[in-house]
Amino acid sequence: MLISQTGSFEKVRLSILLGMLLVVLTGCAGGLSQTFKQSLSTIVSKDINFAELEYYAKRSKSAYGSVQDIRDTYPLVTRAVTIESIDVRYFIETDPVKREQTLSIRGTAVRANVWEDVESSLVPDNILGIPLHRGFHRDAKAIFADATPHLRKDFKLRITGHSLGGAAAAILAAYYEKEGYTVERLVTFGQPKYTTEQPSDHLLSVSTRVVNKLDVVPMVPVYSLSREYQHFDGEVILWDGPYYVYLDVHDSDRLSIGEFWRNITDFSAKDHHMDGYLANVEEKAANGTKQVPYLLKGKPEKWGVAASD
Repeated sequence: MLISQTGSFEKVRLSILLGMLLVVLTGCAGGLSQTFKQSLSTIVSKDINFAELEYYAKRSKSAYGSVQDIRDTYPLVTRAVTIESIDVRYFIETDPVKREQTLSIRGTAVRANVWEDVESSLVPDNILGIPLHRGFHRDAKAIFADATPHLRKDFKLRITGHSLGGAAAAILAAYYEKEGYTVERLVTFGQPKYTTEQPSDHLLSVSTRVVNKLDVVPMVPVYSLSREYQHFDGEVILWDGPYYVYLDVHDSDRLSIGEFWRNITDFSAKDHHMDGYLANVEEKAANGTKQVPYLLKGKPEKWGVAASD
């Protein structure tokens, strides 16, 4: 994640960082066409399995714990390690009965890699043949080299992560698909952008990108004419209570270029914490949900709708 779960220094640093980002993004803000507004005022019906998302949210949160805590919590862990050169932790669970593995990746933990989330230079990638964000590319390559000997190609693979870990997870999913693995699921939380070109058509069908309503991190790196960073998959936006928004690939792609206006005066640093993501998902999994449109007029409760199981 962008900041440590604890530590006032990192919170101050994040406030300064987001303040700088706000100035940049405000200058990039633009209006939406009436046609696009109309599209965002309607619902693209999408039934989201929040009990399934809870599975991945718990693991993305657990990746911030110690290696011993991870092993104590998940008895199927076959690899749990912090790669010291990049200060990123990941763990692998292997289920020989179901013949599947889950790879969970930690987000930003210390200030040394805070800047990877916003630094926007691109480098060519020799596996995917597309440009990737320099910092996320470096982290994904390091995890790929370390994790691959511990993964079975004949098992289905599921990957998850938060923030920096989400960006690395998305790159790794594309890597493993390219290498012939069966990538069954990719779920990320608060994931920033990592490329300017869509890596895989297949991954769109197995990917879920989850975003808290006031999390500003998925808006970075900033789209520009020289670095056309975008999101290329659908987006689940978490509101408080039972409410959520789903944007399909088309609308999410368009907003990934022009979304800087979204909540730009009302963003919340705490909404990027994995703790908040987990709590929001757990509430929806336990109490039911109600899908609402992106451009909702008034508070959801004024619609007179109840959550559904």
